[in-house]
Amino acid sequence: MAKKSKEKSTLYYFHSTGCGFCKQIDPIIEKLNKEGYDILKLDMVEKDNQGLHREIENKYDLRCGTPFLVDGSNGNNICGQQQANEETIKKWADGEKIPKLPPPPKPKGPPPPLPKNWYSDDEIKNFKEKYDKWKEENNHVPTLQTSEQIVDRFKNQIKNRISQPQPSDGHLSDRVTLIEQKLDRLMNHLGVK
Repeated sequence: MAKKSKEKSTLYYFHSTGCGFCKQIDPIIEKLNKEGYDILKLDMVEKDNQGLHREIENKYDLRCGTPFLVDGSNGNNICGQQQANEETIKKWADGEKIPKLPPPPKPKGPPPPLPKNWYSDDEIKNFKEKYDKWKEENNHVPTLQTSEQIVDRFKNQIKNRISQPQPSDGHLSDRVTLIEQKLDRLMNHLGVK
């Protein structure tokens, strides 16, 4: 049942501009507020909101960045995106206690370092062998990429970097030419003549 009280709302949704998960939660909060809930949307860019965030964290011994949904009257909260779906957020807004999920599994150690030379087949082969062994030792972590995925991603990044025009010797005229090329592409993209 929606909170339709004349009292000041204690349901807070702390978000930040660069938070991708917040962008997924924003429409849910807007929908619930249209249904009669009173969830205050608080941008962490504002100093007052940062102070309230710290105050609530200290009061209830919580630590959470964004997204952070919390009832300031009792500390009931959803921290992060793991449980931040419409059904759970609605239960939280209705006052239902949201049980905490266990923390995600962590690797037993750091992965092997990436190859220094991506053009060396021996270094790539060595990396793949070490990474595959590390991945096998950490099979309790469900979202690890394969060594092939990692190598392909970095090779694509290198290929993309190489295809970008670069100043040849760092002279000012080369830099100006590069900036002009980028501005031309941007203007064409925007449809500016």
